[in-house]
Amino acid sequence: MSLSVLMPADIRFPMERANGVQVVKTAAALARAGVHTTLMVRHSDPRPSDEILGLYGIEPHPELEIRRLPVLHRTGSFTLPRLAFLARSAAAVAAARGCLVFTRDLQLADLLAGLGPVLSPVVYEAHAVESLLYAERGQIYGTGERPSPRKARRLQKREARVWRRVAGLVTTTQGIRESFEAAHGTRPNVAVVPNGCDVPLDRSFELPPAGEPRVVYAGQLYPWKGVDVLVEAIARVPSAHLVILGGLEPEADMQRVRRLVASLGLNQRVELPGTVPQNRVALELRRASVVVVPYLKSAMTERHTSPIKLFEALAAGRPIVASDLPSSREVLQDGRDALLVPPGDAAALAAAIQKLIDDRLLAERLARRAFETAPKYSWDARAARIRALLESL
Repeated sequence: MSLSVLMPADIRFPMERANGVQVVKTAAALARAGVHTTLMVRHSDPRPSDEILGLYGIEPHPELEIRRLPVLHRTGSFTLPRLAFLARSAAAVAAARGCLVFTRDLQLADLLAGLGPVLSPVVYEAHAVESLLYAERGQIYGTGERPSPRKARRLQKREARVWRRVAGLVTTTQGIRESFEAAHGTRPNVAVVPNGCDVPLDRSFELPPAGEPRVVYAGQLYPWKGVDVLVEAIARVPSAHLVILGGLEPEADMQRVRRLVASLGLNQRVELPGTVPQNRVALELRRASVVVVPYLKSAMTERHTSPIKLFEALAAGRPIVASDLPSSREVLQDGRDALLVPPGDAAALAAAIQKLIDDRLLAERLARRAFETAPKYSWDARAARIRALLESL
């Protein structure tokens, strides 16, 4: 069965943040799965598309087409480029009637599904319940932003329409699916498909390295990510060296973490190189004694997060310490492929890190299990599950 899919994604190309990586990796994996995939992104970089794909570690593929939409992208400008992308995406979908549309853009899914049979069947990929995320945005991002009741109602209505109207729906956690069902009832053609990672076919397990213990965190530095708790935990593990991969130097989150590191006298034991290329992340994961995913507890993190860096830690075959949340337990089993600790508890996090440093046999056992689990979460495995849903439509 021949499948063609349009994937509109209002992102810069390239984009270093996780959502940009997730979109491009998913599109490439769908192409490798035999789905003719047209990825529609902003035209925001003069380099050829094949060169930009190389930055993601992706080879060109005959089933992958990159369509770069001109949207007058300017730094600091949002509304006009956004409207231009929505309009150009809708026009492209109208011109390609008969293709499925696969998008993680809630507003665009609402727009296209609302046009019904005039256009193409729409599949929406939900990475959160947007109305819930908006309600606690100020808390989890540390901005103090107070949600607007009007906007919250608008988001709830939009999600309800999308839930009813789209042909199919993918959620990245079971918690997201259950949240939608609790709010809007059950519906057919829903698949839970977590995010993914690169899992090379020729990979082989390597023991975590000996020497000075290296604890690695990879991801953004938003307060809800729990990096502050990790820094406080490292202060209790005097033998460990912490590497924090993520954040941008001018941003307030980076400055907040740097101040905390300095206040605890940890400048000599904590590296903060900021956002680094993917090959540097892979190298640091391979060098890690322990990889930590220290998310705090919130409505969003508790059930709605599917972090790419967690799957990359599995693929690297490294012992993992993660916050004990329902979203974590969808992927990890405490004592089997990770140690799970109460979220926000620096003492418990430090104790788990120290345990893996001291007990090399336990660390190796968890690492091997993680390594064996990773293929289940490869981008190609993800694409196979998405293709199955698309074929059912």
